[in-house]
Amino acid sequence: MTASRRTLLHGLLGGFAASQAPSWIASAAAQQQATLRVGMSAPNTTLDPHLLSNAPNNMVSTHVFDAIVANDFQSRSQPGLAESWKVLDDTHWEFTMRPNVKFSDGSPLTIEDIKVSIDRAATIPSAASFRTYTRSIKSITEPSPGKMIIETKSPDPLLPNSLGRIRIIAAKFKDAPSPEFNAGRASIGTGPYIYKEYVPGSRIVLALNPHYWGPKPPWSEVTLRIVTDAGARLAALLSGDLDIIEQAPYEGLERIRKDARFQIIRGVSSRFVYLTIDSDHDVQPFITGADGKPLPKNPLKDKRVRQALSMAINRQAIVERVMENNAVAASQFLPPGAPGTSPNVKPAPYDPVKAKALLAEAGYPQGFKLTIHGPNDRIVNDAKIVQVIAQMFTRIGVETKVEVMPWSVYSTKSTAHEFAVNLSSWGVNTGETSNPLLAVSATYNPTAGTGASNSGRYSNPALDAKLEAAMKILDDGRRNALLAEASEIVFNDVAVIPLHHEVLVLGARKDIAFTPRADQYTLAMDVTRKA
Repeated sequence: MTASRRTLLHGLLGGFAASQAPSWIASAAAQQQATLRVGMSAPNTTLDPHLLSNAPNNMVSTHVFDAIVANDFQSRSQPGLAESWKVLDDTHWEFTMRPNVKFSDGSPLTIEDIKVSIDRAATIPSAASFRTYTRSIKSITEPSPGKMIIETKSPDPLLPNSLGRIRIIAAKFKDAPSPEFNAGRASIGTGPYIYKEYVPGSRIVLALNPHYWGPKPPWSEVTLRIVTDAGARLAALLSGDLDIIEQAPYEGLERIRKDARFQIIRGVSSRFVYLTIDSDHDVQPFITGADGKPLPKNPLKDKRVRQALSMAINRQAIVERVMENNAVAASQFLPPGAPGTSPNVKPAPYDPVKAKALLAEAGYPQGFKLTIHGPNDRIVNDAKIVQVIAQMFTRIGVETKVEVMPWSVYSTKSTAHEFAVNLSSWGVNTGETSNPLLAVSATYNPTAGTGASNSGRYSNPALDAKLEAAMKILDDGRRNALLAEASEIVFNDVAVIPLHHEVLVLGARKDIAFTPRADQYTLAMDVTRKA
């Protein structure tokens, strides 16, 4: 796939040709269609809805592909392709499917499309698999028209929420390679929009799906423009080239605030920002002794070293000075009191003196040299955060060098388990901790679907056993108690180093109405014009 302009006006199944637009589009164009222009802060990497699970990819896919269950702005399960659902027993769920749903090419949605989609999401080779969300599913049957039974291998209390992550494609494209989705030929969904144009790294243009089953979206055409540079996003908003931008730069908020044409939109995010730690490799190429010579053993395998690095970080300083108070210091995956968190996990104290002592106790009185990595276009202020942390590590004797790179490069290297210490983030989209515990901290096991985003390859049998037990309990109270114990294992063992929870800050035209989502998706369907 090249970065040259690629239009989907030709060969797009269910789409349309520029010279032969259907009457509904021609009529709407004549009436000066309402258009929305969104400034995305991070690039998507594919139009294949099952290839790589990350926020930009999933956000883009949500416009074109529906899920059985929809997750609202607070990550609560709502009707999607299924109108309703109920538990029949510990391992059987009944879903009442929405009637007369069609794909954008006019073909009807069938149970086979759902089966294929769930199987493909679980089996397609991926560096960030959706198998975390499908791992419990044993079988899918259709006992009568409009009814679907999903049997799970064991009790799965979060099945509806998990189904909200899996986008439904047409069964005839089950064997289509990802380039067929990127070219538009296989990107046939039941969602409110169709792909009109895709220029990788630049923009995605969406047009209305004429066969959409739901309410007509507020915008006839949507352009999702990828603008990873914060200053460029702000400039595009202020010049009128964009209507709403993600991650409005903090240094530009005053300019937005003083301009009567625009507004600042804030919302609490579920995104947890943290450092991934390689506690797996016996020898880590990005770590050397203080003298620059290779070390025979990876220091990060020692809990005391991980504790020292955590204590070296002044989280409140990062929140106040780097994030300009648009974040909250973190100690766990979610703020204290949230389901699955533990009151016994306290924030790591900022204590460089104790950190130096721990390094000496671990056998590194002179410290060592470390290279830490981060993206420069994905997490709010990512490059700045990494630079500040490097300075903090250096103060305790861990001489630290920084390497940052575009997300498209960084994400591949991170999921390949290449780095020693690297900046990461996770959107806790279930509103409780089982999702990050299973994806980020459980032992990496592609077959079982655990540890899909555990790029540090942390592994703890006690944690795995605790999670396995918790995920078989349908009772929320009992399950969350076990998840809290699992959280204690993760953070007391410093499996990852918590930094902060992001606060969403968007810039938009004054006449735009939008409620930020916990998953940080900027969906055109949620953006409206104020009355």
